[in-house]
Amino acid sequence: MNLEVREFPISELHTYRRNPRRGDVDAIASSLRKRGQYRPIVVNIGTNASKRMEILAGNHTYLAAKQLGWKTIQATTVDVDDDQAAQIVLADNRLADLGGYDEADLAVVLQSVSDLEGTGYSEDDLKTILASAGKPSILNDPDDAPDVPDDGKTFTKEGQIWELGDSVLAVGSCTDDALVDKAFGGGAGGLCLD
Repeated sequence: MNLEVREFPISELHTYRRNPRRGDVDAIASSLRKRGQYRPIVVNIGTNASKRMEILAGNHTYLAAKQLGWKTIQATTVDVDDDQAAQIVLADNRLADLGGYDEADLAVVLQSVSDLEGTGYSEDDLKTILASAGKPSILNDPDDAPDVPDDGKTFTKEGQIWELGDSVLAVGSCTDDALVDKAFGGGAGGLCLD
């Protein structure tokens, strides 16, 4: 199947009539406002279905775009019957649910971005994830280190802890007892650089 992305007038499309997913339209609208549409929705042309131009994946993206006053939206199309349409809707929703997160990797990615707006994560979420992620994996190989953006911006954020072999780098103040305890496990040691 060769997927082609096309632009459709929002007024021509319809949400899936029995979509079991309840998405956060406001959060999606925030993302669309911040960075635009970065993946297409999926529309059933519906030649052999009871309803034409029905959205099978991306119903809440469509609703958010509509809320923002967009006149068009990018979509790929399929042409399936009602049974296949229902299977696509179920798969699209459920397969995302079956995934999970590597908390340490998530913490690294969240700390690497310059702005959380429109990501669905808040600063409070970041703090909770950092607390639950525990100590990050030990990086024994330089290839394991995250890529540092070459944009002149600071890559580290206060509160980060990096384990590099036998060394620990804690980003923050040497007088922050909680950070020192977290980095060194309550033990003495370490070099503080201001």
